[in-house]
Amino acid sequence: MVDPTTGIWNSKFANALIGQEANRAVRYHRPLSVLVVELDHAEHIHKELESIQVEGLLREMGDRLGQSVRDTDTVAFMDADGPPHFAIVLPETDEQGAALAADKIRRSIASHDFGSSGAWNRITVSCGAATIDSGYRPMDEAGVMNRREYTGNLLREAYKALDSGRSAGTNRTTVGAYRS
Repeated sequence: MVDPTTGIWNSKFANALIGQEANRAVRYHRPLSVLVVELDHAEHIHKELESIQVEGLLREMGDRLGQSVRDTDTVAFMDADGPPHFAIVLPETDEQGAALAADKIRRSIASHDFGSSGAWNRITVSCGAATIDSGYRPMDEAGVMNRREYTGNLLREAYKALDSGRSAGTNRTTVGAYRS
C-alpha cells in the first residue's frame, strides 16, 4: 500500500482510509476534511526535469507534506493522470481547520529549498479541501451510505475546490463543503 515513487501511502490506501474516516465522522457526528494538493506548474517541471529528478522532487514533497501535518493526519500520493496530486486526510478537522492546515502546507512547500529539482528548487502548490461538518446528516435516516460514496464524493469535492482555486491562479487554498 506504499507508493514506490514517493515512499508514502498510495491512492488505494487513501481511498480506503477516507471511506473509513467518513463513516466514522458521520456516525459519531465529528468533522472530517480531505485536502488535495497539486504541484503548481507541473507541466513545465515535467518538461524541464529528467524523470529521476521529478521522482526525487515528489519524494521530497511527500516528506515535506508529512512534516507539515499532525501525527493523526495521513498523507498519500494519488496516482491520477495528469499533474501529481497528494491527498491528506484530516480527522477531527472542520472547514476552518482545513484552511489553516492547507495554508501551513503551502507556506512550508514554498519556503523549502528542493535540492533534488535543479532549476525548480523553489516550488508552490495549490490546495483544495472538502469537509464533512460535525452536524452533517445523510439523507437516509439510518445513515446508510456505503464507503465508496463518501470516498468518491469527498475527493470529488476536494478536486472541485482545487480546480476552482486554480482558475484564479496558483499557490491558493480553496475549501468546499461536502454535499451528498
